[in-house]
Amino acid sequence: MGIFSKKKNEPDYDSKDCSAKKKRIREIFNERVEDGDTYEVIYAYMTTSKFEHGFVFDTNTTTFYYYIVGYRKSDFSMIFIQIDNELSEHSTAFIVEKDKIVNVSYNPKYCQLCFEYEKKYGSFGELLNIGDTDRKTVYGPKNIYQAEERENFLDFAEEFRAKLQQEGYKLDKWKR
Repeated sequence: MGIFSKKKNEPDYDSKDCSAKKKRIREIFNERVEDGDTYEVIYAYMTTSKFEHGFVFDTNTTTFYYYIVGYRKSDFSMIFIQIDNELSEHSTAFIVEKDKIVNVSYNPKYCQLCFEYEKKYGSFGELLNIGDTDRKTVYGPKNIYQAEERENFLDFAEEFRAKLQQEGYKLDKWKR
């Protein structure tokens, strides 16, 4: 290992807490989705930033949204459930309209997976951050290590891309 080579650090997380949170994520999903056991689940978050020019100070506000993403390979369906930091409150299920998705891309540097909607849909798409969180995380649920779940979700995304490519869509480059 050279001076300038980077060693990827494993996240510092509590495995018991991680298992408990994954179990709670599954419980929430099954509670909100009728056939929830037929879906695989993963924790993800999205951010939005808003920059405002002020009279004295400029402000930049970032808002975090936390989700449980359920996906099923058999019919390429996806369901989102918004959750809070403590996994105590959650929204109703939001079903993603898979017929409106025209592109799937992934940025491995930031662990961001993007499902892009068609232009006339009214929204750009779903930009999911699917990285891990450790015990020092200042946003969202702490201690969620999901390497296996992330790989399974990326496999799903690649299969979805292949389906889109067969339908004739021009896709962005894919790098895993």
